[in-house]
Amino acid sequence: MLAKFIERNFKTIHEINLKYSKPRLVVSRPVRICLLILRCYLLFLVLLLLYKFITVLTA
Repeated sequence: MLAKFIERNFKTIHEINLKYSKPRLVVSRPVRICLLILRCYLLFLVLLLLYKFITVLTA
């Protein structure tokens, strides 16, 4: 179902992706570093949640 939707609307999706492919805002270096730290923290939390889920499931 999703594949058929994508096939039918591929051109529209491609145009939207081209429109938003480049960011309009200029982000400073400290902001980029902060965002990278937040991404790493989010990844850590997801991995921790996955670990907890697996340990509870196998116990």
